Amino acid sequence: MGILEKKVAELKNYKPELTRQQDFERFWLMAAEEIFSPEGLSSWRIDPEEREISEEFQVSFNLELEDINYPLKQVKVYKASLEAAEGTTLHGWYLYPATAGEHKKVPGLIRFHGYSSNKGKICELLLWALQGYAVLAMDVRGQCGDTPDARVYSSGSFSGWLTLGLDSPLEYYYRQVYLDSIQAIEALARRPEVDGKKIGLFGNSQGGALAIVSAALLSRFAGKLEGITAQVAAVSAGIPFLSDLRRAYEEHVDGPLTELDWYFRMYDPLHEREEEIFKLLSYFDAMNFAPWVKCPALVSIGLKDTACPPPTIYALFNHLGGKKEILIYPDYSHESNDNFLDRQIVFFARELLGM
Repeated sequence: MGILEKKVAELKNYKPELTRQQDFERFWLMAAEEIFSPEGLSSWRIDPEEREISEEFQVSFNLELEDINYPLKQVKVYKASLEAAEGTTLHGWYLYPATAGEHKKVPGLIRFHGYSSNKGKICELLLWALQGYAVLAMDVRGQCGDTPDARVYSSGSFSGWLTLGLDSPLEYYYRQVYLDSIQAIEALARRPEVDGKKIGLFGNSQGGALAIVSAALLSRFAGKLEGITAQVAAVSAGIPFLSDLRRAYEEHVDGPLTELDWYFRMYDPLHEREEEIFKLLSYFDAMNFAPWVKCPALVSIGLKDTACPPPTIYALFNHLGGKKEILIYPDYSHESNDNFLDRQIVFFARELLGM
């Protein structure tokens, strides 16, 4: 038995029980209804002092595009914005082949970024647009891009976003991040040059989790919410974060989960609220969404990862509900690598371009 086989023998069989609460599906159906309301959702910003509605906003599926004069004739490049909830405007990039149009639709891709990063650079997306995809990359609200977070939270958090809104699942930060993600996917699918039945999602770390969760929500509720037209045909999650969160907390050494360490130190040093906190986090655990993902999935794992411990990624992978493949990198930690990017290119070409 080789080194790789020895290391993964136990991991391959690791499939912990899901930690879903009884109302998990109802919670997310009601959340998604806020985005896919037939009448179109109105959202409000509350003045915390007057406790009155100060502004009203409309959630949109229309990407607002600003043309960028980029020196490549083969690709059209735009700044993109999208009106999300609570008056937050999501900002990003949108690229598609110059030959694409209403009568020549192309598959769509959305790239989700990692924790504390942003939409990235135009040059990073050219790789995909030049292959024949329409590709959208948006900031995650409140992180390190051009997109703020207009939500008002009832309490503070430790540095970062992982502990923001831990007073309630309805208030928790990632609830709105997940909704932003499926809203952006639907906006892409409704573009005239995009084949909404051929949507691919991908990202690393936090981006991998957002890809899995978004594919799950759209797949699960497509028949229940008439506003969903996007069909996710393929998803790729590199070293996905936010999975099997209790074990991730127990085994992590670094990465964003250290924020939770400090949260307990500052607010709950005796862990008297531990069960309450992990019950709340179970609504946002990517592992709990995995069985709803029915499309082909490609996942990567670094066996020396100390931010997203390998068992937590296997927990997600082993619960995925469709055709799936995991690529194991024994000598990588929590980092992207070119080999996986090459495999993603082949994966999406097969699943979306029919190559």
